[in-house]
Amino acid sequence: MARPACRYCLILSEHEADYRVRPARHALDSTHPRCDLHWRFVCAVCGHARHFNGVAFCHRKEALFCLFCAKGHRADSRRLWAWDYAYRLRCPWRAEWHPALDRLERDHRHPWDLRPAWRRGRRGMDPSEEIPDRWSFRVGPMKGLTDADVRKGWDDIAEWWVSRYSAKGDVNREWVIDPALLRILGDVRGMRILDAGCGTGYLGRILAKRGARVDGVDVSGGQLEAARAEEKRAPLGIRLHRADLARLSMFRGGTFDTAVSNIVLQDVLHLRAAVREIHRVLRPGGRFVFSITHPAFEAPVPGRWVIEPADSERIEDRKGMLVDRYFDRPAVYWGPPGKPLAVGFHRPLRDYFAAVSAAGFLVSRYEEPLPLPEALRRFPRFFRDMVRLPNFLIVEAVKPSRGGGQEGSGRGRSGVMVK
Repeated sequence: MARPACRYCLILSEHEADYRVRPARHALDSTHPRCDLHWRFVCAVCGHARHFNGVAFCHRKEALFCLFCAKGHRADSRRLWAWDYAYRLRCPWRAEWHPALDRLERDHRHPWDLRPAWRRGRRGMDPSEEIPDRWSFRVGPMKGLTDADVRKGWDDIAEWWVSRYSAKGDVNREWVIDPALLRILGDVRGMRILDAGCGTGYLGRILAKRGARVDGVDVSGGQLEAARAEEKRAPLGIRLHRADLARLSMFRGGTFDTAVSNIVLQDVLHLRAAVREIHRVLRPGGRFVFSITHPAFEAPVPGRWVIEPADSERIEDRKGMLVDRYFDRPAVYWGPPGKPLAVGFHRPLRDYFAAVSAAGFLVSRYEEPLPLPEALRRFPRFFRDMVRLPNFLIVEAVKPSRGGGQEGSGRGRSGVMVK
């Protein structure tokens, strides 16, 4: 059977009369069967293969690198065949900007053009024939899972998880979640704060540097090991504890002024028990500020982006999101390809508000944070989706003072306070 033509070659031939159309060798059953030149190339930094439109080449280093390992990326608005832009990636080895491989092909500066031996040996090209999933997912019943299962999952991925973090967290925390979270927390000087699900401890360190007295709690010994190492290296007086959030017996009632939980509760097995415990350890009038992945759009349940081709890094190739089975409550096993899977839980939004209300909190604020403008400028591929749909939700809830509601607030419907 004859191979189909490369979809990209066909597109380019519509804009360049003498462009040679090559037979496809990869993704033959997809909407975009592709030739070797228009396939996936392996990043010399992370070792992952990416779509050619998200890979650049450093001529000095003689190495390919991907959009995810670049120190930044921009959309170069010069027209490129059928497209209005192509990416430029900032080199991870030198302070230089390099065009992605699609622009290099147009300018006859692709490494396969400049180095014939590379073309003959298909150097840098991923040898696989199909597009792998970006993430590994498996959905199963929540029933039968134990705290030990959750702990093991997080300990199994701890090394990989810690490797993604800087002193400012990962890219989503630095550029989307934390600016809004820290604004809601406000002035924390002198406050006793519980970092509930502290992980690597980066957020607790930010709060401690702002004058808070911080206790961090996490279920993962592997992540706490990283947090303790950082506290030993640069002490800030942070106390770290290994425990499930549903069992905070090391703290007396009313210990904390504020509790913060940053992208944690969707991974907690016993949600209501955890929120009750956080309520118990807060003083009357204390605040619980938490962020979660947005239940309406989190992957793979209920949301899944439709991308054609599935590995493209071009923003416009993300056609939209399919949302289904929102009211299901499955366990979701997830992780990067080739790594162990951690387990989290999809719940409809009402489950979170029901847990907060049942514990005795009054919700005073919620926010669906947008990326900072600087993030959209510096990392358009990572954050442009988030101005289409919210990825995260932040909620502020208050433990009422003894004898009444929160001063300066009125009581709204369903136990939600409005200001």
